[in-house]
Amino acid sequence: MQMDRMIICICNNINERRARQAIEAGARSPREVLAKNGCKFNCGTCKCDMGDFIASEMDQHIESKVLIAAE
Repeated sequence: MQMDRMIICICNNINERRARQAIEAGARSPREVLAKNGCKFNCGTCKCDMGDFIASEMDQHIESKVLIAAE
């Protein structure tokens, strides 16, 4: 069961689910994740955490494609 409740951007109330949806829609930077959610940076505190989340999601996406191709 995947938990999507962690808030990544407090100012814009962006949780993991909303960030993941933006990434699946093509966002590759924190600014793009916010833009896909109709937001922009306010305080900017979330930039590092958002960047780490994007990298983690992209790594998982690449690993799942590799596993499918190898099967």
